[in-house]
Amino acid sequence: MSISCQQQQQQNQMGTKPHYTEDFIHANGIKLHYLDWGGPGQTLILIHGLGDSPYIFQDLAASLCKNFRIIAYSRRGHCKSEATDMLYDNSTLVSDLKLLLDSLNISKASLLGWSMGGNEITEFAIRYPERTNKLIYFESGYDLSDVAFNNIVKTIPKSPLPDSSDLETFDAYRKWYHNYWFADVDWNPALEANLKATTRINPDSTVSIIPSDHIFKIILETAKSYHRDYKMIQAPALAIYSKPFFVPPVKNENIVSAYGEMEKNIINPWRLRNMNQIRAELKNITIKEMPIGSHTSLLFLSRDSIIECIDSFLLKE
Repeated sequence: MSISCQQQQQQNQMGTKPHYTEDFIHANGIKLHYLDWGGPGQTLILIHGLGDSPYIFQDLAASLCKNFRIIAYSRRGHCKSEATDMLYDNSTLVSDLKLLLDSLNISKASLLGWSMGGNEITEFAIRYPERTNKLIYFESGYDLSDVAFNNIVKTIPKSPLPDSSDLETFDAYRKWYHNYWFADVDWNPALEANLKATTRINPDSTVSIIPSDHIFKIILETAKSYHRDYKMIQAPALAIYSKPFFVPPVKNENIVSAYGEMEKNIINPWRLRNMNQIRAELKNITIKEMPIGSHTSLLFLSRDSIIECIDSFLLKE
């Protein structure tokens, strides 16, 4: 049984478990999992990035549902949604998003895409302008087909995939995950819920990751093949950026130095070029840089600024 958004906010402030309606849609040969926080006003769909789940949004959703109906779903191959062998191209992922709206009888929605989720919301807005209210590029205002992004992936000083020792137990994996992706954030219930939703504990207590390394790499490669044509978008858009893209996952002097060099020489020029592109090509764009946080940690470290920013943007006539 779901509860009202107001009750959920009260429970969230008290530190108790957040509540939402959890369900699946079945159509076109795929099963997709979603969470629905309820709320009044227009619908806002939250799309997580590669390797995450809708549970990572639970703190943000509990606040945003004061003014909007908040829904977050698991992209195919993630969390409790079904996986397929090869179908992870952007066209297929956009069809999944449309399937969600159709199945829930949502005629029009605003869309928030985090990281690679920016690909889906871009193409959806181009294909279905009549069903797109507003777009929020949440640290996702980047064209991943840009050769510089491929250079970033190739030159990351420390692999984004855990090794076998990190997968020996859930506690070991939690430690790796925290240090690699959220080193500047205190561990919290949303991160714990997200971690549990993106892992499977094997009979020998080792951990398997959802999505698998194989699917992770397929999604990454297909994401890099989609070139964004912002000029085709009619909907108003908000692009939220962090200032540093990465926070070094370890306090090793050589690793920290390598990340600093990569940020300065590759990432910053790429970020600036993408910000200029989205500013020049999107007809109605608002760009905001958050005060603190990286590509991943801004969700928590700039939480209040993000909520204020989204509320202002979506409530504006």
